[in-house]
Amino acid sequence: MVRKILAMGAHPDDMELEAGGTLAKFSENGDEVYMLILTSGGYTDSAGSMHKDSTLHDEAELASKILGVKELIILDYKTTRLSVNSGVVSEVDDLIDRIKPDILISHHPFDSHQDHKTAAEVMAAAARQGRVKNVLSGSPLPYRPNIFAFKPQFFVDITSTIDKKADCIRAYNSQYTKFGGEKLIERVKAMAKFYGWAMGYEYAECFEVIRIDDSLMGFFK
Repeated sequence: MVRKILAMGAHPDDMELEAGGTLAKFSENGDEVYMLILTSGGYTDSAGSMHKDSTLHDEAELASKILGVKELIILDYKTTRLSVNSGVVSEVDDLIDRIKPDILISHHPFDSHQDHKTAAEVMAAAARQGRVKNVLSGSPLPYRPNIFAFKPQFFVDITSTIDKKADCIRAYNSQYTKFGGEKLIERVKAMAKFYGWAMGYEYAECFEVIRIDDSLMGFFK
């Protein structure tokens, strides 16, 4: 049985960082992975460097190919200005109606980035009334202060796909360079090793369960 996974990030590179190893594993299992990015991605960073929409879109396309994503969808809401409204919820509703995902993954509702918090609210609205049976929040990154609100219950062994996760992060060269190059990869792997230690895996990603049914149990067997 082919299952469908919709990963919804606020920005390009979000879901790769939070769930890249899991998405690659789904794809390797023969499942269909869809990537939805809610904002156009472009922004000016604190150092005054401009990151263009077009650059981030090209990087997202490359990362999606590495992960085996079936379809990449990028909406045009502005970075840092994402808000919960009928427009964005309707667009996500329409995509859920079209894709009919078995699993929806997005951000944690207590993530400290305003766009990430909004994406979590959109996830809750779009998955209402059991429209998606399995709904998961990804792990906030360690530099976000509200990581202590994250309570993971679902762990995925990504030992076989950790290198794909690293490669898709490198595919975002603009962000990879900004955040220290291979130091970023080392930190991502350290985080995955820490989560793996909890379960006896070499590397793992983990998720907080918003909703789950028994179809997800033994998903990777």
